Amino acid sequence: MLDLMRKHARNWLMKVLLGIIIVVFIFYFGSIGGKQQAETVATVNGKAIAYVDVAKEYQNLIQFYRQRLGPALNDEALNRLNLKQLALNNLIQQAIVLQKAGEMRLTVSDEEVRASILAMPAFQRGGSFDERIYQQALRFNRVTPEDFERLQKNTLIMSQFLSLIQDGVKVSDQDVYDLYRFQNEKVNLRFVQISPGAFRTKITPPNKDLEAYLKEHGQAFRVPDRIQVKYILFKGEDFAPGATVTDADITDYYDRHTDQFKTTGGKRRALSEVKMKVAAQIRQNGGMQAAAAAAKKAHDTIYQEENFEGYAAKNRLTVNTTGLFSAGAPPGGLSRIGDAIQTLFNFNKDEIGRVLSDQKGYYVFKVTAKQPAHTPPLKDVRAQVEKKVIDQEADRMAKQEAETLVASLKQGKTLSAVAAEKKLKLAETGFFRTGDGTPKIGASRELSAAIFQLTDQKPIPDRVFYVDGKYVVLQLKERAKPDGRDFAANQEKLRNFLLQARKNDAIQSWLEGSKAAMIKEGKLKIKKDVKDL
Repeated sequence: MLDLMRKHARNWLMKVLLGIIIVVFIFYFGSIGGKQQAETVATVNGKAIAYVDVAKEYQNLIQFYRQRLGPALNDEALNRLNLKQLALNNLIQQAIVLQKAGEMRLTVSDEEVRASILAMPAFQRGGSFDERIYQQALRFNRVTPEDFERLQKNTLIMSQFLSLIQDGVKVSDQDVYDLYRFQNEKVNLRFVQISPGAFRTKITPPNKDLEAYLKEHGQAFRVPDRIQVKYILFKGEDFAPGATVTDADITDYYDRHTDQFKTTGGKRRALSEVKMKVAAQIRQNGGMQAAAAAAKKAHDTIYQEENFEGYAAKNRLTVNTTGLFSAGAPPGGLSRIGDAIQTLFNFNKDEIGRVLSDQKGYYVFKVTAKQPAHTPPLKDVRAQVEKKVIDQEADRMAKQEAETLVASLKQGKTLSAVAAEKKLKLAETGFFRTGDGTPKIGASRELSAAIFQLTDQKPIPDRVFYVDGKYVVLQLKERAKPDGRDFAANQEKLRNFLLQARKNDAIQSWLEGSKAAMIKEGKLKIKKDVKDL
């Protein structure tokens, strides 16, 4: 029971997560089966999961979360969700379930498949199945009726199999009341916080400790591949004044770009109103074309004659020289080139790279230095290493201090007494519900679960907790049990909520156990890391 509460300590999170295994793994349009693709990402009992299937499932998941999160689904959120790994896990778990269902010879009839499709709200209008909407939806998703019916059949078989797992899940009256109490009971705690920061000034690590840390954690200080380049920039704006613009050019451009010259009301502006703007745009385009031609000519000449600086001097062109930089952190002036910057890292020292461009102009590059990735010597990163070692030791000392306090409490001392001995500030949370975050301490599901278990007979947790950068030692001061007046009214809702949560946990536990067993037996093989997909 407490494990379940620990996982679902925040009510809003529970509502989001409930049923996600069913929705994503089963009832969301998966992509199992049928494709003959060369690149295999994993095999389940010899059945291949192709890269194209993982890619499709990944896009499905992005769409799934985009519909639910909207603008909140930014790059940072996508990284946290780790959808590529989830996509592969989905396909592996679908394959495991289908294979287990096949071993049990579970089947569904064509009529059952047809009935399930007819009942789908997405294909209905006015409460009745609409064939036109159904066919339109399939065409939009590039799925044939036969493929969709096969996918739906697999969905029903998987649902049938997983129902067998769920059928054994039960919830007792005590479980329901425990959940109610967890959500509504209030407690007041005494606590002290021990910050690692208080120990940092006491630590002076010897050189051998710094060397040992750098050797063990060298990857964290590793300097990536870096290069230095010289470049000549041919700006479009420098060539624009020389571009010839005729009235015929202006009329032609105006006629071909009508959308650029409309009022806010959608009406097309007269040519006479926008003639100067059109001419400027033509000159800009012409300037970029002339810059591209000049850059190509310079590149070809320099490449053949190997005279980068000489060509620049002869033509009075400015040569820009960068410092060493990595592909992920190009100098500000080159950042506009974007992904193309990686191209430079594929060239040898003193080699002339191909012409690259951004919205301002065209670049001719020469790679003047290359520094391979390496772990720097201690003298170059001493300050960073020293900070890491001090932070690590300060954390150890703070944790040790907190554990010493807990040991004293277990021997019968009060928290106020040990706090006074160590000259630590003793504070109180005030009454709060155990299912919420802990006031003045911070949010921690492990801490919330431990607080729920505290009693007058056992007022001290068995361990310390690390919350928001500090170690916390606490003691139950008093507890206010819920009056229970609304328990009867909410009992059935809580029971259904808890039952569904346990059913989902049962499915997840079975899936994880089956996957682990198959990996151990060599029946499940991951052939490609998701980072490489």
